[in-house]
Amino acid sequence: MNARQSAAAAKKALILANKSDLSYIRNNFGELESRYGREFPVIRVSARNGSGLEDFKRKLFDMLDIIRVYTKAPGENADLTKPTTLKRGSTVADVAESIHKDFTAKLKQARIWGSGKFDGQLVRKDYVLQDGDTVELHI
Repeated sequence: MNARQSAAAAKKALILANKSDLSYIRNNFGELESRYGREFPVIRVSARNGSGLEDFKRKLFDMLDIIRVYTKAPGENADLTKPTTLKRGSTVADVAESIHKDFTAKLKQARIWGSGKFDGQLVRKDYVLQDGDTVELHI
C-alpha cells in the first residue's frame, strides 16, 4: 500500500466517555485516558447534565475537517440558519458549484464577509473560504 492509499484508509476516531456525572465513572476516566489518550482524543460527557457536550461537538466538527459557509443574494441579508457545508480549503468556486453546476462558469465576481480584509471585499473564484464566511455570488 502506498502513502496515498494509506492516507485514504486512515480513519479518524475519538472516545466518548458518557456518565461522567457518576463518581465511579470519573475515577475510571483517568485509566481510560492513560490507556488510549495518546492514540485517540478522549472526551468526558454527561448526557444527564450536558457537561462536555460542547467540547464533543467542537472536536467532532474539527475532526470532520469541514466549514460552514453562508450565501446571500445581492442586496439581501444572508440566511444564517442554512449554511452550505464544504471541506476545509474550499474556494468561492466550490460554493458556487454546490449551489448549481452552471454557477462556476457564469460567476463574474463574488463578495465575502468574514475572513476578508473588510466586509464586502471583492474576491476571485480561487479565494479560500473560512468557517462562518458569507459569500455573495454575482453571475
